[in-house]
Amino acid sequence: MTIHSIMTNVKKIPYFAKEKIDLERLKYAVFDNMIEGVQVIDFDWRYYYVNKSITVQGLSTQEELLGNTMMEKYPGIEKTIMFKSLQKCMYERTPSDVLSEFDFPDGSKGWFELSIQAVPEGILILSSDITKLKRAEFELKKKLDERNEMLSQIVNQKKQLEEFCQIISHNLRAPLSNLFLIGELLAENHSLEEKFNYFEMQRPIIKSLQSTFEELVQATQIKMDSTIKKEKIDLEKITTRLILLLNKKINHTNASISYDFSEFNSIFYSKKYLKNILINLLDNAIKYCSPERKPKIHLKSYKNNDWFCIDIEDNGLGIDLEKYKKDVFKLHKTFHNHPKAKGFGLFITKIQVESLGGSINVNSYPNQGSVFTIKLYRTKNEE
Repeated sequence: MTIHSIMTNVKKIPYFAKEKIDLERLKYAVFDNMIEGVQVIDFDWRYYYVNKSITVQGLSTQEELLGNTMMEKYPGIEKTIMFKSLQKCMYERTPSDVLSEFDFPDGSKGWFELSIQAVPEGILILSSDITKLKRAEFELKKKLDERNEMLSQIVNQKKQLEEFCQIISHNLRAPLSNLFLIGELLAENHSLEEKFNYFEMQRPIIKSLQSTFEELVQATQIKMDSTIKKEKIDLEKITTRLILLLNKKINHTNASISYDFSEFNSIFYSKKYLKNILINLLDNAIKYCSPERKPKIHLKSYKNNDWFCIDIEDNGLGIDLEKYKKDVFKLHKTFHNHPKAKGFGLFITKIQVESLGGSINVNSYPNQGSVFTIKLYRTKNEE
Protein backbone atom coordinates (compact mmCIF):
# COMPACT_ATOMS: atom_id res chain seq x y z
CA MET A 1 0.00 0.00 0.00
CA THR A 2 1.46 3.40 -0.98
CA ILE A 3 1.52 6.58 1.10
CA HIS A 4 -0.93 8.12 -1.39
CA SER A 5 -3.45 5.30 -0.89
CA ILE A 6 -3.12 5.61 2.88
CA MET A 7 -3.85 9.34 2.69
CA THR A 8 -6.78 8.67 0.35
CA ASN A 9 -8.26 6.20 2.83
CA VAL A 10 -7.73 8.68 5.67
CA LYS A 11 -9.88 11.24 3.83
CA LYS A 12 -12.78 8.80 3.86
CA ILE A 13 -12.59 8.38 7.67
CA PRO A 14 -14.98 10.68 9.58
CA TYR A 15 -13.25 13.48 11.45
CA PHE A 16 -14.16 12.14 14.91
CA ALA A 17 -12.79 8.66 13.99
CA LYS A 18 -9.54 10.13 12.61
CA GLU A 19 -9.12 12.16 15.77
CA LYS A 20 -9.62 9.03 17.88
CA ILE A 21 -6.94 7.13 15.92
CA ASP A 22 -4.46 9.99 16.31
CA LEU A 23 -5.12 10.09 20.03
CA GLU A 24 -4.57 6.35 20.30
CA ARG A 25 -1.26 6.63 18.43
CA LEU A 26 -0.26 9.57 20.63
CA LYS A 27 0.03 7.37 23.69
CA TYR A 28 3.06 5.68 22.08
CA ALA A 29 4.82 9.03 21.54
CA VAL A 30 6.66 8.44 24.81
CA PHE A 31 8.77 5.88 22.92
CA ASP A 32 9.72 8.26 20.07
CA ASN A 33 13.24 9.04 21.32
CA MET A 34 14.10 5.79 23.08
CA ILE A 35 17.44 4.13 22.30
CA GLU A 36 15.64 0.80 21.98
CA GLY A 37 13.50 0.15 18.97
CA VAL A 38 9.75 0.12 19.55
CA GLN A 39 7.12 -1.05 17.07
CA VAL A 40 3.45 -1.82 17.38
CA ILE A 41 2.00 -4.37 14.96
CA ASP A 42 -1.78 -4.61 14.52
CA PHE A 43 -3.81 -7.80 14.12
CA ASP A 44 -3.41 -7.59 10.32
CA TRP A 45 0.38 -7.58 10.81
CA ARG A 46 0.58 -3.92 9.72
CA TYR A 47 2.97 -1.44 11.31
CA TYR A 48 0.76 0.68 13.57
CA TYR A 49 3.55 2.61 15.29
CA VAL A 50 7.36 2.74 14.94
CA ASN A 51 9.88 4.97 16.69
CA LYS A 52 13.06 6.43 15.21
CA SER A 53 15.32 3.70 16.59
CA ILE A 54 13.35 0.94 14.85
CA THR A 55 13.87 2.62 11.49
CA VAL A 56 17.64 2.56 12.12
CA GLN A 57 17.52 -1.09 13.21
CA GLY A 58 15.28 -2.08 10.30
CA LEU A 59 17.26 -0.10 7.68
CA SER A 60 14.06 1.68 6.68
CA THR A 61 11.95 4.82 7.22
CA GLN A 62 8.70 5.47 9.06
CA GLU A 63 6.95 6.22 5.77
CA GLU A 64 8.06 2.86 4.32
CA LEU A 65 6.84 0.96 7.39
CA LEU A 66 3.59 2.55 8.61
CA GLY A 67 0.55 1.01 6.98
CA ASN A 68 2.46 -1.85 5.37
CA THR A 69 2.54 -5.41 6.66
CA MET A 70 5.69 -7.07 7.99
CA MET A 71 5.46 -9.60 5.16
CA GLU A 72 5.36 -6.84 2.53
CA LYS A 73 8.36 -5.06 4.00
CA TYR A 74 10.43 -8.17 4.82
CA PRO A 75 9.40 -11.04 2.51
CA GLY A 76 9.87 -14.43 4.12
CA ILE A 77 9.72 -13.13 7.69
CA GLU A 78 6.65 -15.32 8.31
CA LYS A 79 8.88 -18.41 7.88
CA THR A 80 11.31 -17.44 10.64
CA ILE A 81 11.46 -18.79 14.19
CA MET A 82 11.11 -15.22 15.47
CA PHE A 83 7.75 -14.82 13.70
CA LYS A 84 6.40 -17.88 15.54
CA SER A 85 7.04 -16.03 18.82
CA LEU A 86 5.21 -12.99 17.44
CA GLN A 87 2.26 -15.18 16.44
CA LYS A 88 2.11 -16.77 19.88
CA CYS A 89 1.89 -13.36 21.54
CA MET A 90 -0.56 -12.05 18.94
CA TYR A 91 -3.04 -14.95 19.23
CA GLU A 92 -2.45 -16.31 22.73
CA ARG A 93 -1.65 -12.89 24.29
CA THR A 94 1.33 -14.30 26.17
CA PRO A 95 4.52 -12.19 26.43
CA SER A 96 7.94 -13.60 25.53
CA ASP A 97 11.62 -12.67 25.21
CA VAL A 98 13.47 -13.74 22.07
CA LEU A 99 17.08 -13.63 20.86
CA SER A 100 16.86 -13.49 17.07
CA GLU A 101 19.14 -13.36 14.05
CA PHE A 102 17.51 -11.37 11.25
CA ASP A 103 18.27 -11.47 7.51
CA PHE A 104 17.68 -8.15 5.76
CA PRO A 105 16.59 -7.92 2.10
CA ASP A 106 20.03 -6.53 1.12
CA GLY A 107 21.72 -9.74 2.38
CA SER A 108 23.10 -8.29 5.61
CA LYS A 109 22.43 -9.83 9.01
CA GLY A 110 21.58 -8.45 12.43
CA TRP A 111 21.08 -9.79 15.94
CA PHE A 112 18.32 -8.47 18.20
CA GLU A 113 16.98 -9.04 21.69
CA LEU A 114 13.19 -8.79 21.52
CA SER A 115 10.66 -8.32 24.29
CA ILE A 116 7.15 -8.99 22.94
CA GLN A 117 4.04 -7.74 24.77
CA ALA A 118 0.33 -7.84 23.95
CA VAL A 119 -1.36 -4.41 23.52
CA PRO A 120 -4.93 -3.50 22.49
CA GLU A 121 -3.86 -2.81 18.90
CA GLY A 122 -1.99 -6.13 18.57
CA ILE A 123 1.57 -6.57 19.87
CA LEU A 124 4.35 -4.25 20.97
CA ILE A 125 7.96 -5.27 20.26
CA LEU A 126 10.83 -3.71 22.19
CA SER A 127 14.13 -4.48 20.43
CA SER A 128 17.81 -3.98 21.27
CA ASP A 129 20.41 -4.23 18.51
CA ILE A 130 23.16 -6.55 19.74
CA THR A 131 24.79 -7.10 16.35
CA LYS A 132 28.14 -5.56 17.40
CA LEU A 133 28.12 -7.64 20.58
CA LYS A 134 27.44 -10.82 18.61
CA ARG A 135 30.19 -10.04 16.11
CA ALA A 136 32.60 -9.45 18.98
CA GLU A 137 31.45 -12.77 20.46
CA PHE A 138 32.10 -14.54 17.15
CA GLU A 139 35.56 -12.97 16.91
CA LEU A 140 36.33 -13.98 20.49
CA LYS A 141 35.17 -17.54 19.78
CA LYS A 142 37.33 -17.59 16.65
CA LYS A 143 40.36 -16.44 18.68
CA LEU A 144 39.64 -19.03 21.37
CA ASP A 145 39.32 -21.76 18.72
CA GLU A 146 42.67 -20.68 17.23
CA ARG A 147 44.23 -20.66 20.71
CA ASN A 148 42.84 -24.12 21.49
CA GLU A 149 44.09 -25.40 18.15
CA MET A 150 47.53 -23.96 18.89
CA LEU A 151 47.54 -25.57 22.34
CA SER A 152 46.48 -28.85 20.77
CA GLN A 153 49.39 -28.60 18.33
CA ILE A 154 51.81 -27.87 21.19
CA VAL A 155 50.54 -30.91 23.13
CA ASN A 156 50.82 -33.00 19.99
CA GLN A 157 54.36 -31.75 19.33
CA LYS A 158 55.33 -32.55 22.91
CA LYS A 159 53.95 -36.06 22.45
CA GLN A 160 55.84 -36.40 19.16
CA LEU A 161 59.05 -35.23 20.86
CA GLU A 162 58.63 -37.83 23.59
CA GLU A 163 57.99 -40.52 20.97
CA PHE A 164 61.02 -39.32 19.02
CA CYS A 165 63.24 -39.56 22.09
CA GLN A 166 62.02 -43.13 22.61
CA ILE A 167 62.75 -43.94 18.95
CA ILE A 168 66.30 -42.60 19.25
CA SER A 169 66.84 -44.47 22.51
CA HIS A 170 65.43 -47.74 21.14
CA ASN A 171 67.06 -47.69 17.71
CA LEU A 172 70.48 -46.35 18.62
CA ARG A 173 71.13 -47.91 22.00
CA ALA A 174 71.39 -51.54 20.82
CA PRO A 175 73.86 -50.99 17.92
CA LEU A 176 75.98 -48.63 20.02
CA SER A 177 76.10 -51.17 22.84
CA ASN A 178 77.16 -53.86 20.35
CA LEU A 179 79.91 -51.64 18.95
CA PHE A 180 81.13 -50.90 22.46
CA LEU A 181 81.22 -54.62 23.30
CA ILE A 182 83.12 -55.48 20.11
CA GLY A 183 85.53 -52.64 20.85
CA GLU A 184 86.18 -54.14 24.28
CA LEU A 185 86.87 -57.52 22.69
CA LEU A 186 89.26 -55.95 20.18
CA ALA A 187 91.21 -54.35 22.99
CA GLU A 188 91.87 -57.73 24.55
CA ASN A 189 94.77 -59.93 23.45
CA HIS A 190 93.46 -61.91 20.48
CA SER A 191 95.02 -63.19 17.34
CA LEU A 192 94.95 -61.18 14.13
CA GLU A 193 92.38 -63.57 12.71
CA GLU A 194 90.07 -63.00 15.68
CA LYS A 195 90.57 -59.24 15.46
CA PHE A 196 89.69 -59.37 11.75
CA ASN A 197 86.52 -61.29 12.55
CA TYR A 198 85.55 -58.63 15.10
CA PHE A 199 86.16 -55.90 12.53
CA GLU A 200 83.88 -57.76 10.09
CA MET A 201 81.22 -58.02 12.80
CA GLN A 202 81.24 -54.21 13.04
CA ARG A 203 80.39 -53.64 9.36
CA PRO A 204 76.64 -54.49 9.38
CA ILE A 205 76.20 -52.73 12.73
CA ILE A 206 77.80 -49.53 11.43
CA LYS A 207 75.80 -49.76 8.20
CA SER A 208 72.55 -50.19 10.16
CA LEU A 209 73.52 -47.36 12.52
CA GLN A 210 74.26 -45.05 9.59
CA SER A 211 70.95 -45.90 7.93
CA THR A 212 69.01 -45.30 11.16
CA PHE A 213 70.86 -42.03 11.76
CA GLU A 214 70.00 -40.75 8.26
CA GLU A 215 66.35 -41.72 8.73
CA LEU A 216 66.19 -39.91 12.06
CA VAL A 217 67.87 -36.83 10.56
CA GLN A 218 65.28 -36.83 7.77
CA ALA A 219 62.47 -37.13 10.30
CA THR A 220 63.98 -34.33 12.42
CA GLN A 221 64.24 -32.02 9.41
CA ILE A 222 60.54 -32.54 8.70
CA LYS A 223 59.59 -31.81 12.32
CA MET A 224 61.74 -28.69 12.42
CA ASP A 225 60.67 -27.32 9.03
CA SER A 226 58.48 -24.29 9.77
CA THR A 227 58.55 -22.92 6.20
CA ILE A 228 56.85 -25.72 4.29
CA LYS A 229 55.76 -24.35 0.93
CA LYS A 230 52.09 -24.91 0.16
CA GLU A 231 50.39 -24.55 -3.19
CA LYS A 232 47.18 -25.44 -5.00
CA ILE A 233 47.34 -29.08 -6.11
CA ASP A 234 45.22 -31.01 -8.59
CA LEU A 235 44.76 -34.47 -7.05
CA GLU A 236 43.96 -36.19 -10.33
CA LYS A 237 47.07 -34.82 -12.04
CA ILE A 238 49.45 -35.69 -9.22
CA THR A 239 47.95 -39.21 -8.85
CA THR A 240 48.25 -39.85 -12.59
CA ARG A 241 51.94 -38.92 -12.47
CA LEU A 242 52.58 -41.17 -9.48
CA ILE A 243 50.89 -44.09 -11.27
CA LEU A 244 53.30 -43.58 -14.16
CA LEU A 245 56.25 -43.66 -11.74
CA LEU A 246 54.99 -46.96 -10.35
CA ASN A 247 54.17 -48.36 -13.79
CA LYS A 248 56.82 -51.11 -13.69
CA LYS A 249 55.61 -52.44 -10.31
CA ILE A 250 51.98 -52.13 -11.41
CA ASN A 251 52.62 -54.20 -14.55
CA HIS A 252 54.67 -56.77 -12.63
CA THR A 253 51.84 -57.42 -10.14
CA ASN A 254 49.01 -56.79 -12.64
CA ALA A 255 47.62 -54.22 -10.20
CA SER A 256 44.82 -51.76 -11.00
CA ILE A 257 44.65 -48.29 -9.45
CA SER A 258 41.47 -46.21 -9.58
CA TYR A 259 40.45 -42.92 -7.99
CA ASP A 260 37.39 -40.79 -7.27
CA PHE A 261 38.11 -37.14 -6.57
CA SER A 262 34.59 -35.93 -7.37
CA GLU A 263 33.95 -34.46 -3.92
CA PHE A 264 37.07 -32.32 -4.11
CA ASN A 265 39.96 -32.41 -6.55
CA SER A 266 41.84 -29.29 -5.50
CA ILE A 267 43.71 -28.85 -2.21
CA PHE A 268 46.17 -26.36 -0.75
CA TYR A 269 49.08 -28.47 0.44
CA SER A 270 52.80 -29.19 0.15
CA LYS A 271 53.30 -30.88 -3.23
CA LYS A 272 56.56 -32.45 -2.04
CA TYR A 273 54.92 -33.98 1.04
CA LEU A 274 51.78 -35.09 -0.79
CA LYS A 275 53.87 -36.91 -3.40
CA ASN A 276 55.84 -38.70 -0.67
CA ILE A 277 52.70 -39.59 1.29
CA LEU A 278 50.83 -41.01 -1.70
CA ILE A 279 53.83 -42.79 -3.23
CA ASN A 280 54.61 -44.50 0.10
CA LEU A 281 51.02 -45.70 0.55
CA LEU A 282 50.60 -46.77 -3.08
CA ASP A 283 53.97 -48.55 -3.08
CA ASN A 284 53.03 -50.39 0.13
CA ALA A 285 49.68 -51.42 -1.33
CA ILE A 286 51.47 -52.96 -4.33
CA LYS A 287 54.34 -54.43 -2.29
CA TYR A 288 52.06 -56.17 0.21
CA CYS A 289 49.51 -57.46 -2.28
CA SER A 290 47.93 -60.88 -1.80
CA PRO A 291 49.16 -63.74 -4.03
CA GLU A 292 45.58 -65.04 -4.10
CA ARG A 293 44.08 -62.13 -6.12
CA LYS A 294 44.90 -59.25 -8.39
CA PRO A 295 45.80 -56.09 -6.47
CA LYS A 296 43.10 -53.42 -6.52
CA ILE A 297 43.84 -49.98 -5.10
CA HIS A 298 41.34 -47.15 -4.88
CA LEU A 299 41.83 -43.52 -3.81
CA LYS A 300 38.91 -41.35 -2.76
CA SER A 301 38.66 -37.75 -1.57
CA TYR A 302 35.86 -36.53 0.69
CA LYS A 303 35.04 -34.08 3.47
CA ASN A 304 34.28 -35.26 6.98
CA ASN A 305 33.53 -32.95 9.93
CA ASP A 306 35.20 -29.98 8.17
CA TRP A 307 38.28 -32.06 7.28
CA PHE A 308 39.69 -32.71 3.82
CA CYS A 309 40.29 -36.48 3.75
CA ILE A 310 41.78 -39.02 1.36
CA ASP A 311 41.29 -42.79 1.65
CA ILE A 312 43.73 -45.27 0.06
CA GLU A 313 42.06 -48.69 0.02
CA ASP A 314 43.61 -52.00 -1.09
CA ASN A 315 42.73 -55.70 -1.08
CA GLY A 316 46.17 -56.88 0.00
CA LEU A 317 47.59 -58.87 2.89
CA GLY A 318 46.22 -56.50 5.53
CA ILE A 319 47.57 -55.96 9.05
CA ASP A 320 46.55 -57.73 12.24
CA LEU A 321 45.68 -54.62 14.27
CA GLU A 322 44.89 -56.67 17.36
CA LYS A 323 48.62 -57.46 17.51
CA TYR A 324 50.25 -54.49 15.82
CA LYS A 325 47.94 -51.46 16.20
CA LYS A 326 50.43 -49.57 18.41
CA ASP A 327 53.35 -50.33 16.10
CA VAL A 328 51.87 -49.56 12.65
CA PHE A 329 53.54 -46.16 12.28
CA LYS A 330 56.67 -46.79 14.36
CA LEU A 331 60.19 -46.86 12.95
CA HIS A 332 61.52 -50.23 11.73
CA LYS A 333 58.26 -52.06 12.49
CA THR A 334 57.28 -54.60 9.83
CA PHE A 335 54.32 -56.97 9.74
CA HIS A 336 55.09 -59.28 6.80
CA ASN A 337 58.13 -61.28 5.76
CA HIS A 338 58.91 -59.15 2.74
CA PRO A 339 62.61 -58.95 1.77
CA LYS A 340 62.44 -55.20 1.07
CA ALA A 341 60.43 -54.25 4.15
CA LYS A 342 62.27 -51.59 6.18
CA GLY A 343 59.54 -50.16 8.38
CA PHE A 344 60.33 -46.59 7.37
CA GLY A 345 57.63 -45.62 4.84
CA LEU A 346 54.68 -45.43 7.23
CA PHE A 347 56.85 -43.82 9.91
CA ILE A 348 57.90 -40.93 7.65
CA THR A 349 54.40 -40.67 6.15
CA LYS A 350 52.91 -40.10 9.60
CA ILE A 351 55.50 -37.43 10.40
CA GLN A 352 54.83 -35.58 7.13
CA VAL A 353 51.05 -35.67 7.59
CA GLU A 354 51.24 -34.49 11.21
CA SER A 355 53.78 -31.76 10.41
CA LEU A 356 51.01 -30.02 8.42
CA GLY A 357 48.43 -30.38 11.17
CA GLY A 358 46.75 -33.54 9.89
CA SER A 359 46.57 -37.16 10.99
CA ILE A 360 46.66 -40.66 9.54
CA ASN A 361 45.07 -43.88 10.70
CA VAL A 362 44.42 -47.35 9.32
CA ASN A 363 41.57 -49.84 9.33
CA SER A 364 42.79 -53.28 8.32
CA TYR A 365 42.05 -57.00 8.52
CA PRO A 366 44.47 -59.87 7.78
CA ASN A 367 44.15 -61.23 4.22
CA GLN A 368 41.35 -58.75 3.41
CA GLY A 369 43.14 -55.46 2.88
CA SER A 370 43.63 -52.05 4.41
CA VAL A 371 42.17 -48.56 4.27
CA PHE A 372 44.57 -45.75 5.18
CA THR A 373 42.73 -42.50 5.95
CA ILE A 374 44.61 -39.22 5.73
CA LYS A 375 43.02 -36.18 7.35
CA LEU A 376 44.85 -33.34 5.60
CA TYR A 377 43.50 -30.14 7.16
CA ARG A 378 40.28 -28.43 8.16
CA THR A 379 38.23 -26.61 5.52
CA LYS A 380 38.36 -23.39 7.58
CA ASN A 381 42.17 -23.40 7.23
CA GLU A 382 42.07 -23.46 3.44
CA GLU A 383 43.67 -20.37 1.89
